[in-house]
Amino acid sequence: MPYSHALLALLAERDGYAWSLRSGIEAALGDDWVGASRSHVYTILKQLLKNGLVTAAPHPSADHRPDITRHSITDAGRVELARWMDEPTVRSAGYRDDFQLKVMAAALHGAAEIRRVCDTQRRARLDELQVLHALREEAAIAGGLGSWTVEVAINYLNADLLAIESADSRAEQIAEQIPRLLAPYLSTGGDSTSTSTSTPTPTAADGVQSCA
Repeated sequence: MPYSHALLALLAERDGYAWSLRSGIEAALGDDWVGASRSHVYTILKQLLKNGLVTAAPHPSADHRPDITRHSITDAGRVELARWMDEPTVRSAGYRDDFQLKVMAAALHGAAEIRRVCDTQRRARLDELQVLHALREEAAIAGGLGSWTVEVAINYLNADLLAIESADSRAEQIAEQIPRLLAPYLSTGGDSTSTSTSTPTPTAADGVQSCA
């Protein structure tokens, strides 16, 4: 997963602890970027350890608390990090999402229903954009890269809005094609299996044969 590789990237620079690694990533990308909880980071590090990508060793705590675990990247971890860095990033969820399924369902009720779904989706995305624009201004004042990470989120939302406009502008075409494509699967009247699997009516000969 990408977060595990981000941890490897930090460990490639110097050894680290779970809490410092998590805090470092959030400090670099902004307080609004929460990629994993502290417990999740521990789980990821355990998996990296199991896979031989990092090592773990107890390290004395400065304030006499129990020893803390210091992690180091292995040679195998550096190879894996280099592989990840050389490959293009792939969308984790692909290109399919709930909106496309919702448009399909709306198409069964006509173009007007598609446009209603688009309006609902558009309002939700615009509300999110309003929040993100405010966050971007706050992040710009605070300095650092927080404003850039918010800008990335804004770009994703703008792409969602383009997808919504695409569905809205093609509502008539979608409403015409989807029901036609689904018709063979929604009709039961022409289902040939409904008769082929029915139980045949017993005959007199069947009765005699069954008694033999």
